[in-house]
Amino acid sequence: MNIVLTGLRGSGKTQLGKNLAKKLKWKFVDSDNKIEKEEKKKIAKIVDLKGWEYFRAKESEVIAKIATLDNTVIATGGGAIIDKDNEIELKKNGKIIYLYRQPKDFIKYIKDDPNRAPLTNQETLEEEIAQLYKERNDRYIKSSNLIFHRTDDFDKDADELIQKLGLEV
Repeated sequence: MNIVLTGLRGSGKTQLGKNLAKKLKWKFVDSDNKIEKEEKKKIAKIVDLKGWEYFRAKESEVIAKIATLDNTVIATGGGAIIDKDNEIELKKNGKIIYLYRQPKDFIKYIKDDPNRAPLTNQETLEEEIAQLYKERNDRYIKSSNLIFHRTDDFDKDADELIQKLGLEV
């Protein structure tokens, strides 16, 4: 079984995923990092050079590969689960956990990220997050096996999530 973390960028998928994997003694894979390694470019650069359509196709290719792993915590890109095929692949051997936060809570985690590719035509980060939340929240909810309300304490969140999933450490 795998634990698959979804949610908007800035929801803590990577950091919480690393904490979970360490506590469970499982592997950790971040789909965005895997794409960057394969492409030898940051996501913002990939999108700039090849476009979102190319990136989403590459993302689906990577997800199909990592979904076959076992005892792995997988942090997906924020838009990965929007593609129903990605959801199907990830659910074959995983539980999808939606890391829920209020839109205002995302800002502090992503405001200074120079590698952040714009996802909308909104002028401010706040407007972009609000738009993405509105567009994606229902999809995150529908695709998830568990909705997990994040706090600012990654260690506590990892322990609570392990307990909710009924896993042993």
